Amino acid sequence: MKKHVVILAALALFGAAFAATPKDTYVYLQSAVIDSLDPVQAYDGASIGILENVYETLYSFKKDSLGEYEPTLATSYEVSPDGMTYTFHLRKGVKFHSGNPMTCKDVKYSMQRNLVTMPGDSGAWIFGSVLTGYGDDALTEAKRALGEGASQAEIDKFLDDYWKKIEAAVTCDDMYTVSFHLAKPDVAFFARLLFTGGAVVDSKWAIEHGAWSGTEKDWKDWIGVDLRTGYLHNHASGTGPYKLVKWDGKNVVAEAFDGYWGGEPAIKKVLVQSVEEESTRLEALARGDADRVDVNDWATVNAKVKQMSGVKVWSDPKWSPAAAHVVFFNFNVQGENNPYIGSGKLDGNGIPRDFFSDINVRKAFAYSLDQDAIYNDLFEGHGSWYTMALPPTWPGYDPDIPIRKLDLDKAEEYFKKAWGGQVWEKGFKLTITYNAGNTERQTVAEMLKANVESLNPKFKIDVVPLQWSDYLKAARAKSLPIWPLGWGADYADSDNFIHPFYHSRGSLAKRQNFKDPEMDKLIDYARTLVKPEQQAERYEIYKKIGRMAYDELPNIPYPLQSPFIVTRDNVQGVYYNSMISRDFYWKDISKK
Repeated sequence: MKKHVVILAALALFGAAFAATPKDTYVYLQSAVIDSLDPVQAYDGASIGILENVYETLYSFKKDSLGEYEPTLATSYEVSPDGMTYTFHLRKGVKFHSGNPMTCKDVKYSMQRNLVTMPGDSGAWIFGSVLTGYGDDALTEAKRALGEGASQAEIDKFLDDYWKKIEAAVTCDDMYTVSFHLAKPDVAFFARLLFTGGAVVDSKWAIEHGAWSGTEKDWKDWIGVDLRTGYLHNHASGTGPYKLVKWDGKNVVAEAFDGYWGGEPAIKKVLVQSVEEESTRLEALARGDADRVDVNDWATVNAKVKQMSGVKVWSDPKWSPAAAHVVFFNFNVQGENNPYIGSGKLDGNGIPRDFFSDINVRKAFAYSLDQDAIYNDLFEGHGSWYTMALPPTWPGYDPDIPIRKLDLDKAEEYFKKAWGGQVWEKGFKLTITYNAGNTERQTVAEMLKANVESLNPKFKIDVVPLQWSDYLKAARAKSLPIWPLGWGADYADSDNFIHPFYHSRGSLAKRQNFKDPEMDKLIDYARTLVKPEQQAERYEIYKKIGRMAYDELPNIPYPLQSPFIVTRDNVQGVYYNSMISRDFYWKDISKK
């Protein structure tokens, strides 16, 4: 009953409390916690799920289609013959939630803000890597290019050149025409622009509230800044159909924007609440207090959800997630007094920071993961097998790569080889974490614990849940030795899996301190293959990367369950688009 009161209290932010959600109100209880509502900083599904409805990009996906797009803040575009300039013609008469009109200066400011700040734990690299040629912030790139011993004069010269690239990257041809100038050809640039990091921010409003000025005079002050400390972290002025009323760190309240250029949506009020306990979410669904809830797996759907009256499970065999789930290994764990590695030594009470740099350790853990149980018991056969960290339906996926399945004899064999026999002789202790409330990742962690510990009484694994924001923070800080996590595509191109997972400067590989020079060279070369006639070669390179990853084993891909959506049965207009963070836009649904 206590949780019921919490939900009603959140609904009371609309001015009234009710026992069930009204026809014009949409209540969604999700398992994850929002990290940031700044479009540049936000880089997790929970945050992006809000941004997709409050802010807008130049184009957006056409409902459930991955290959069809519709004009949003732009009405048309053209690409120069050399593929280096993309020019967009902007929609006129669009207003931000503040009442300010949207023009080219807002588009320019929004993109350049990505290139100026480039937070290391954000998706800004998606744009920087093609517009300036840099995937990290200016100071990081300066140190990489010049070395730690560079003089201040050398650094200043580098930063001046970096700024010139930022200035040249986006230009306003007139008030309603914007051009993006690429530093190098990129086959996926249009797809990148659909990512929420490319959302258009109200520049006048942002500057008035202390954001970057939009000029050269203070750009250096914003290099690499954690934007969670800024006003845009928990305030918004977008052009989307919904405006942010409040985010208190747990609950998001939004309401329909009466000045929206695209017309009035049927849903007028939205509450998105983070509720860790699945049982609480299911109780709210059964009572009618929630219109949609996150359910962790098909086993729960079949055992509990399908028994509820007034509830609908949306699914389709054709639905395929734009995601991959793996168990990550950290090749060099960071952090002082790290609680996840015990003593920090191979003495039976911990692990050394480079414990997983030994391929034998990684293979032993891979053969300790019961992938058949994940697929058959947790997903009840509703899922896809993964041979590499790329969705099976995407170009470049190789279905013929072997899958390491549970084999405790092989696991024991590799543990005995690891670290010259010291692992088996001395034992170890480490911690596997997962985000609290995610029963799938909890199952994976506990499965590894049970199977590994069964091999040797000197092997000890603790399984510890972390809040979602703490989990992401620890992974980004490179402090986790081993952890299960998923990755959803930022843009609809296979590069968005291959580079993050397998390139040493990829956003995921960096968290593992993983580097394979040959993989780097192949991935960098694949990015140069932008012509239509070169795509077959590009996809063959990705298959080769997959085979190299099987041998090198930087992570363990495991099955991903088939998508489903759980709502009350009066919710209409539901569809599934794997590139939309929460599957559909709020503006497209209604309630009967």
